[in-house]
Amino acid sequence: MLVLIVVPPLAGLVLGYLLGGRLAGFRAIRIRGLWLLWLAAGLQAAHYYVPLVRELVSDRTMLAVVFAPVLGWLVVNLRQWPAGIRAAGIAIVLGAVLNAVAIGLNGRMPYSPAAAEAAGLRPGITTPKNVPAGEETRLRYLGDIIPIAPLKKVVSPGDLLISGGSCALVALAMRRYRRAEVPQVRNPIPVGGDL
Repeated sequence: MLVLIVVPPLAGLVLGYLLGGRLAGFRAIRIRGLWLLWLAAGLQAAHYYVPLVRELVSDRTMLAVVFAPVLGWLVVNLRQWPAGIRAAGIAIVLGAVLNAVAIGLNGRMPYSPAAAEAAGLRPGITTPKNVPAGEETRLRYLGDIIPIAPLKKVVSPGDLLISGGSCALVALAMRRYRRAEVPQVRNPIPVGGDL
């Protein structure tokens, strides 16, 4: 999961620089409530790595507890962002909603055993966050069905939207630097005949 959280923004960083942007572009957009993302990440990590938290809080309850601050952060920020950055944010929200639906209906994120095998993983394993998809799995096409063999991962369509949105958001924010820093020439040709 760390790969899906860290790699897309780093890819966006590289893409942003390749397109002539700079980190200073983030100053051109207002980002409020960043602490909400850190809170969500901390809660997610605690649920995954601290057995006592998993015992005390059900998967569905934790799903709501983790997604609420992320969606709150996006709602607070989306309205004020430029159109391209807003579209990237909406892709992230849509991906999160698709994942939430799959997890909410099944208790954990279902994954395709065939996709797990194709990615080099052992199929049939149940983890604190994942369960193999079976006949009773609801909306299995929203689960982890896409194998990524080089990373030994299986991801969902929602994960792809979140990753793509994260990458685009960073790259587009960095490009705001170019628009803010390039001086605008209003009258490049002298007026009044003085050449």
